[in-house]
Amino acid sequence: MYINMKEDVNVNMNILMLSGDGVVTYESLIVLGAIVLLGLFMGKIVEKVRIPYITGYILAGLLLGGILVAFNFEDLMINLEVISSVALGFIAYGIGRELVFSKLRHTGAEIIVITIAQAALTTAVVSIGLLLLGVSLPVALIFGAIATATEPASIMLLTKKMKTKGPLTDTLIPLVGLDDAVGIVIFGVLLSIAKALEKGVQLSFFETIADPFFELVFSLIVGIVFGVIVAMIIKKTDKKSDDKYEVFLVASVFGVFLTVAVAKLGIHFGDISVHLSPILTPMVLGVTVTNIITRVNAHDTELAVDKFIPPILIAFFTIAGAELVIAFLGQTDIAYGAMIIVTSGYIGLRIFGKIFGSYLGARVMKSVPVIRKYLGVSLLPQAGVALGMAYQARSDFPSEGVTILIVILIATLFYALIGPIGVKYALGKSGESRVSESR
Repeated sequence: MYINMKEDVNVNMNILMLSGDGVVTYESLIVLGAIVLLGLFMGKIVEKVRIPYITGYILAGLLLGGILVAFNFEDLMINLEVISSVALGFIAYGIGRELVFSKLRHTGAEIIVITIAQAALTTAVVSIGLLLLGVSLPVALIFGAIATATEPASIMLLTKKMKTKGPLTDTLIPLVGLDDAVGIVIFGVLLSIAKALEKGVQLSFFETIADPFFELVFSLIVGIVFGVIVAMIIKKTDKKSDDKYEVFLVASVFGVFLTVAVAKLGIHFGDISVHLSPILTPMVLGVTVTNIITRVNAHDTELAVDKFIPPILIAFFTIAGAELVIAFLGQTDIAYGAMIIVTSGYIGLRIFGKIFGSYLGARVMKSVPVIRKYLGVSLLPQAGVALGMAYQARSDFPSEGVTILIVILIATLFYALIGPIGVKYALGKSGESRVSESR
């Protein structure tokens, strides 16, 4: 009797493994393996024709996304969402590590003014332009807020790949990090205003800024707390130890994983829930760590992390391309004529806002010519943060949300393909690349 029961249990367990969530998880793992390999090879192929390898990752994702849809396997991508979140966390952590306060003493005001100038002008230009094209005021405000977001991943990877050094790079990297923080505030405020306009109600000043304010405050608190913990681990490690790089890497992975997880889960106080920024929180982690530890330890930490994250970043860009295809093909009842007009308007207006806004801010601050000329072109990439905002808008605006999402998906695809080329062009023309023949 005992033996039969044991056999029954084994059979039931096998059935669960063959038909339950376990199989779905392992199928997603197969897809992830294909994503990394396909993305790597596509990146190498496009580099042969002088196209940034990041664009190759996106193209690989588009191809894979079409294959998954054709064979009805698109649901497997849901299990890979955590990969994208972790990748964004490491990207933000890297941006934060570049924000060394001692370096920003002379350029901090310049970066802040340029960031606010380009973000505010981009929001205004996109909102007013789309309003003139017939888009409703609430939706135009949402598009204007989303337009501020700049994708840091391609910028960070290309500056490392091209080994750039100079005033443009020193301005671009911290500006991208600050830009996302400013964008979060603008999006939070304008989303509240747009929802009030949609419902025909009036919000007080406190109600308008409450959500983005608490999101920023708690993102800062959580990032600082985990940053102090990671920094203490790094500082306590023996500099002459053979395994110091392993400790630095593990401490960094711990910090990124925890900040991303807390940001995604949120903080709950009874019936009150506070959402955190999955970009800002790990970025503050990086800022805290790099400003507590020594310069030597900061360099060693960067070396350790840079050896760990390439497969994650390849997966991130390839998954982004696949998700664009899957999300677009999954939508129905689209007014294609109006969508094309709005999408074209959004893309053109955002490009103008980013380039002219950066130039205006740099002109006001009397920045060096290379910043005035090339900074705006370097800020065109847009992907993860913008998509997150678009998904939030879709959930808050049942009637117009799908249109917003589709427009941002198409625009994101455009920027994902063209943006890295613009960044590479700007970094190359600025003369800051230390690679003889940048690929």
